[in-house]
Amino acid sequence: MDNIKTLGKIKASLLADFILQVYGYMSHLKLQKLVYYCDAYHLAYFDEELVPENFEAWVHGPVCREIYNELKDKSVLYSDIYKTFDESIYDPKSILKESLTTDQLEVLKNVLDELSTWTGLDLENATHKEFPWIEARFGFSPAEKCDVFINKETMKQFYKAEMNG
Repeated sequence: MDNIKTLGKIKASLLADFILQVYGYMSHLKLQKLVYYCDAYHLAYFDEELVPENFEAWVHGPVCREIYNELKDKSVLYSDIYKTFDESIYDPKSILKESLTTDQLEVLKNVLDELSTWTGLDLENATHKEFPWIEARFGFSPAEKCDVFINKETMKQFYKAEMNG
């Protein structure tokens, strides 16, 4: 592990921008799940969150409200988000490289290289089978609105067990 530099934290919106910049256009649904899984596996690997924002247990899976609020006018659930970056003004990839350790960047790359090939629906279905989302939605019907936060400690324990599984 890279112990020279302390672990960095970034805003979820920066992570979302990085994903769009590097992995291209995708649905809002897919983007939300990729951000969630990056934080989940970061928690499992480093015992610390990557993003300080929480995820809510919405009907279609985990959602970071800050990202939702920023992108809700640019995309509906299944349509692609088209966002471009003038890298001379704002370059999410460079900001991440400056903000995170090489170990953190490697974990993100591994998660994103694997899961970016999945569809938004595949990712939604996966989260629906996993305890952190199920626990947060306890007592809610499948189609009922829910803004309960998914517990980050539960995420850490669940994905750590999955990694070691």
